[in-house]
Amino acid sequence: MQQLKEIQTSLRKLSNNVTQLQENISDLQAALPAVANFVSEVERDVKKWQFKTQPRLNRIQIILDVLKIDSDEQRK
Repeated sequence: MQQLKEIQTSLRKLSNNVTQLQENISDLQAALPAVANFVSEVERDVKKWQFKTQPRLNRIQIILDVLKIDSDEQRK
């Protein structure tokens, strides 16, 4: 008899856990469009930042290359 009560209790807990899991899945699915929108906005901002900074990075690299050449020539 005790085992039957334990099984019933376990089944109730399992049922509650399954219900909670279904609710959490529904919440996640409802949040998915907002997350996808956030990701696309972040990707857009990253592309914009890269577009704006790339020319500056290229100029900095040119300056560093010139300085390295000058440094190498002074050592000779």
